[in-house]
Amino acid sequence: MIDYKPPKMQGNKVPFSTRLTPKQHRLAAEAAATAGLSMAEYIGALIERDAELPNKLDNREDPHLPISRAS
Repeated sequence: MIDYKPPKMQGNKVPFSTRLTPKQHRLAAEAAATAGLSMAEYIGALIERDAELPNKLDNREDPHLPISRAS
C-alpha cells in the first residue's frame, strides 16, 4: 500500500473529483435529495458508512416517525 499523503485543503475540505455514468449521477442525485444532503455530503456519508463510521445517512435525527414503523 502506498503511504497516504493528504491533498491540499480548501478551508477544512479536500477537493474530490470523480467520473460517473449519467445513470450513476442521476441515482446519486436522487438519493442525496431524498436524504436531504448535497452530493458532496452524500458521497462523504457513503465513504464513512463503508468505513463503518457514524454518517449522515444512518444516524440522521428524524423527528418524524415513518408510518411503516409506527405501531
